[in-house]
Amino acid sequence: MMAAIDFGDIFQALPGNYIILLPDAPKFTIVSFNHARASETFTTREDIGKGIFEAFPDNPDDPAANGVAMLTASLEMVIREKQPHQMAVQKYDIPNSLDNGFEIRYWLPKNIPVLNKAGEITCIIHHVQDVTTLINAQQGEQNIRKNFEEFLNQSLSPFAVMEGPDFTFTYANAAYITLMNGRQLEGKTVLEAIPELEGQPFIQQLQQVFDTGVTYHGIEVPATAHFEGSDETTTRYFNLSYTPTRDPKGIVTGILAYAYDVTTQVEMRVKAKADELNTQAYDLFMQAPVGICIIKYDDHRILLANSPILEIWGKEASVIGKPLLEAIPEIADQGIIALLDNVKKTAVPFYANEHVVKLIRNGREETAYLNFVYQPYYEADATISGVIAIAIEVTEQVTARKKVELAEETARLAIESADLGAYDISLETDVMLTTPRFNNIWGLSGTIERSQFANAIHPDDRERRLKAHEESLATGKLFYEARIIWKDGSIHWIRIKGTVLYGPDQKPARLIGVIQDITDQRAFADELRRQVDEKTVDLKTINARLEKSNHELEQFAHVTSHDLQEPLRKIQLFSSSMADNPELSEKSLTQINKINAAAKRMSGLTKDLLEYARLSQTSPQYRPTDLNAVLQNVLSDFELVITQKKAVIKADPLEIIEAVSLQMNQLFFNLIGNALKFSKKNVAPVIAITGSMLSEKEKKGFATLLPDLEYYAIRFSDNGIGFEEEYAENIFSVFQRLHQHSEYGGYGIGLALCSRVVNNHHGVIYATGKPGEGSIFTAILPLRQQK
Repeated sequence: MMAAIDFGDIFQALPGNYIILLPDAPKFTIVSFNHARASETFTTREDIGKGIFEAFPDNPDDPAANGVAMLTASLEMVIREKQPHQMAVQKYDIPNSLDNGFEIRYWLPKNIPVLNKAGEITCIIHHVQDVTTLINAQQGEQNIRKNFEEFLNQSLSPFAVMEGPDFTFTYANAAYITLMNGRQLEGKTVLEAIPELEGQPFIQQLQQVFDTGVTYHGIEVPATAHFEGSDETTTRYFNLSYTPTRDPKGIVTGILAYAYDVTTQVEMRVKAKADELNTQAYDLFMQAPVGICIIKYDDHRILLANSPILEIWGKEASVIGKPLLEAIPEIADQGIIALLDNVKKTAVPFYANEHVVKLIRNGREETAYLNFVYQPYYEADATISGVIAIAIEVTEQVTARKKVELAEETARLAIESADLGAYDISLETDVMLTTPRFNNIWGLSGTIERSQFANAIHPDDRERRLKAHEESLATGKLFYEARIIWKDGSIHWIRIKGTVLYGPDQKPARLIGVIQDITDQRAFADELRRQVDEKTVDLKTINARLEKSNHELEQFAHVTSHDLQEPLRKIQLFSSSMADNPELSEKSLTQINKINAAAKRMSGLTKDLLEYARLSQTSPQYRPTDLNAVLQNVLSDFELVITQKKAVIKADPLEIIEAVSLQMNQLFFNLIGNALKFSKKNVAPVIAITGSMLSEKEKKGFATLLPDLEYYAIRFSDNGIGFEEEYAENIFSVFQRLHQHSEYGGYGIGLALCSRVVNNHHGVIYATGKPGEGSIFTAILPLRQQK
């Protein structure tokens, strides 16, 4: 998690001179100041709490001092209009604590209001820039101007002075006039004196210096004009310097222009190192970590584009050389072309932050947020031929911020939608802020003290509330449920949740939280508890009866199947003896054989019923069971059948699971027996037994499987006769058969027994198949049984 930003440290580290004042005119109390303020104005900690004019009065030795009056007027204007106010240069001497005197200072002040969400001024930021040195320099300038002009006229470097916003020449030395082919310069504007500069960047550069007051230094700047000794325009290169001049109030009034002709050096270096520089520039361009491209006018063709910009566009390098709208057609109606054209028209760079662009990336439309700059691209003759675009994608940052904003709004809506009330308590002052719903839940209205909420707690629950609040100071979390008594005497249940917030000294400062009316919930819970208690008694009675019934049923199944075996054996014995009588007719022999066969089927059925009944016994003893050993035992039992049918058995190594070994033997025996029994005539059976762990995604497809257990799936696939999918569930029912007994033997109990085994192990069994294409039986069992 990112550490919280300490804005106090940032304020102290600001390079400018800042002091924060209260809007309590006419005092304007000092609240805070930064380190730069302290070092430049002798402001100390003792000044905090004083009025600004108490700490910084007018210089009593200067009868013309008006600093207090001028600053007061500005601060009052800020309070009145709630807008920043930039003051002119102001003489405002400051007390010097070192000698108890005053230092003469000149300042450029600005006062900025800070508004809260309600639009009220909470404080005023007073920022000043010390211009004493500049003013002193300007005052001394006139004394040396005459000597300076004589020096400049003797200089071999061109120098000129331009005054006013239209840049009128007021002075040009001999070198400058010679450079300009001996033209008359003084009294004319730059474009009047040198009209061929129209369309070149010099006027814009002069304007920028005049507007900002920041000196411009240009290295090897190309200029095209009628220079010395030429009747035609030529291009030369200069190292330029445009320095602003100011009046006593610090306002820019003109510009000092200096030029040094470096054409020869530039041409020689360009000629010698053109290839090397081009290579280096290209490498730098292509390896830049941010997206960069060059768009040429007039068809907006992509001249160059590096990898980061191609990644932002979602395009391949093949778009280089194509018109922008052909390469990225989705931007046609997004105003991009208009922005590019405006840069050429104005020759002013365009800056954008978090600009929204719709792009087709990876085959689908995406919304991207970009920080980018469109910078004019100049040719050697200083004409604009295109735009250099520099872009950084900030989609992740913007999306993250929007998620935070959405989360905050969602939290607010959630509280309102959940019918919750919110509160905020200052633990230092005991002042409590609440929402209307909070008060409504307590049955209170109007102005409410915190003590009124505490007094509304039911007397029997007040100790619980006090204990919860004491614990919250240790744990940082508050939670309790209590009854409250409304003014009408009605009793309501509430649930309080809160969080303690700590101050810079790590002491509890605030308690924020929510309240919920749980009266209906408690009433419902009490009624539900009563009904559950009643049903629990009924359920215990029913379970006892069911247990008795199951026991009787098991006894019946055991006795029935055991007692049926004895008469069946006698029927088989006597029918076999009668069949050996040579005097029997063929019809009688056939009937006796049918009796014998029916007795055998009845005997097998009773055995299967007994086995099925045994599986219902409770509390199975699960042990680690090697399924490989189980498989080998079953295959040994079927050795003769496998040989007779020439069956092919394919088996993967299987896992060791917690199971009842005998029941696993029954499961494998019946599933493999089924695959051998329901094979195609004259086709050798091919049976594959495979196993794999069930993935989390697969597990979710079975509602009865527990999410915290691992499951193992065992699949038995064959190439037999298969079955219709509509019978996939029915085949696991007792006595359910899909084929005539004359076609395939069995009693319809084997698969039901498999289902019972899997259920005993808390698993799932299912089958899939197609007629004539075989079947797949899948048993899903826990790797370890739940404890």
